[in-house]
Amino acid sequence: MASSLFPLHVIVFVLTLPSAHPLLQLSSPLPAPTCEPGHSWAVQLRWGLEQEGGSLDELANQVAREAGMESHGQIGHLNGHYLLCRVQDEEGDPRVPGEVLGAHPNVLWHSQEGILRRAKRAMTFNDPQYPSQWHLVSLRSVHGMDINVTGVWERDITGAGVTVVVVDDGVQHTLEDIQPNYCPEGSYDLNSNDPDPMPHPDTRNDNHHGTRCAGEIAAAPNNSFCAVGVAYGSRVAGIRVLDGPLTDSMEAVAFNKHYQINDVYSCSWGPDDDGRTVDGPHPLGKAALQHGVIAGRKGFGSIFVVASGNGGQYNDNCNYDGYANSIYTVTVGAVDENGRKPFYAEECASMLAVTFSSGGRHLRSIVTSDWSLQHASGCTEGHTGTSAAAPLAAGMVALMLQARPCLSWRDIQHIITYTATRYDTEADWEMNGAGFHHSHKHGFGLLNAWRLVNAAKVWESVPFLVSYQSPILKELETIPAYPNKLTLTWNVTAAALRQSGMQTLEHVSVTVTITHPRRGNLEIVLLCPSGMTSLIGARGGGHEWAVPAQ
Repeated sequence: MASSLFPLHVIVFVLTLPSAHPLLQLSSPLPAPTCEPGHSWAVQLRWGLEQEGGSLDELANQVAREAGMESHGQIGHLNGHYLLCRVQDEEGDPRVPGEVLGAHPNVLWHSQEGILRRAKRAMTFNDPQYPSQWHLVSLRSVHGMDINVTGVWERDITGAGVTVVVVDDGVQHTLEDIQPNYCPEGSYDLNSNDPDPMPHPDTRNDNHHGTRCAGEIAAAPNNSFCAVGVAYGSRVAGIRVLDGPLTDSMEAVAFNKHYQINDVYSCSWGPDDDGRTVDGPHPLGKAALQHGVIAGRKGFGSIFVVASGNGGQYNDNCNYDGYANSIYTVTVGAVDENGRKPFYAEECASMLAVTFSSGGRHLRSIVTSDWSLQHASGCTEGHTGTSAAAPLAAGMVALMLQARPCLSWRDIQHIITYTATRYDTEADWEMNGAGFHHSHKHGFGLLNAWRLVNAAKVWESVPFLVSYQSPILKELETIPAYPNKLTLTWNVTAAALRQSGMQTLEHVSVTVTITHPRRGNLEIVLLCPSGMTSLIGARGGGHEWAVPAQ
């Protein structure tokens, strides 16, 4: 045996207890005493000073015999508490247990036991399609393949007091699922310039999109109709803006409409997902997003949730979507019911997180409310794409805001970063300098309602936003052919950071101007001091990019 570097001291404690005092006796846990319902009495015994020797067990037996009962032993670990049961074969016994126990000098307390009615606090709804909402409650064996929301509901966190507005092609607010939670004060029709966002049927029958998104967020429970929303206690408004020509000014109005009533803006749309289009909010839209996070929600900031896009099959990249790469938005991508990136999902460095939606042909889509116009049923099992993912995220944000109404728009982004779960080991995960894993496919991971809400409850607000801007870097050089590359470096000094007041890094926004005959051959990578790389300009586009903190 190897010798120890330090002397070994063994200290032995010997505990002696007077056996004459049963309340201090140490014993192994007793099996739970049982009795026929209606024939059992619980008693608390008093060890009198006149007692000599013996034990509480013996006293319990004595009291039981005097009352025409049997002692079934101590109740759990409650010293001095015993269960006494009526002897079944002594039906003619004139003794009344309650009277005997009430008069006994060694009985401090007694009570005849009855059957207690207790209900399991599991969430049950009579909405016919609720069992098919796998994204809310997954009954399959794959662990974690739902948004983990039922435990939040059981604690009465349902989005109460929060309003989510769906900026889309309208919301059928007369639908059974929508009407109980509809918020007319937060709604407007910018296409028809009136307060009613009711969708207008068209020849293509495709103006059901906003109603489906609204149902995902706030469909009312227990109305025997269709399904249940993620934040079924929240209110839902509609801004109809996508059913007609859209201008920069209309978009700006939509982003700030009723922004002291509407807390969360759910936007399941963006530029064309064709792999060629580079577009985003124009000057007024950009200004409205910035104004919303500054002045909306009484200064805590409007929460803008946007879908990352469905151009994956065309190699589209959401970095070329100016809504997705804005620092003011929560960019949400999609995974299928197995937690894998679907064929349509786009990748980008600006992805914040993902949640569930449709997948391949044999995988399930999202069950939600649907319009009842054009002879539709008011319910669908076929809501798909990142259009279905963004409203789920918006609903989860509503749950967070009920738990902690004073969260700022940046607090929401931080909490998502901290609580999103990394699950797909085949994704391109990299660890940044702050210790967070990020993937261009999944952002910081899968949204989890339980983790989001519990983090929100104890969250301390982040400091005021400050920024640092480098000078314009000019490099009048020819971009070499692959595998060579042109590198531009900028060093942020400690003195510059002190002057700016920055303590933590949340976003890096990069604007580039490049002259090149074939944009699709360009690839732009942001290399961070930590060694992490962000592909901010994938082959196929180029314009302006913003990325999560590295």
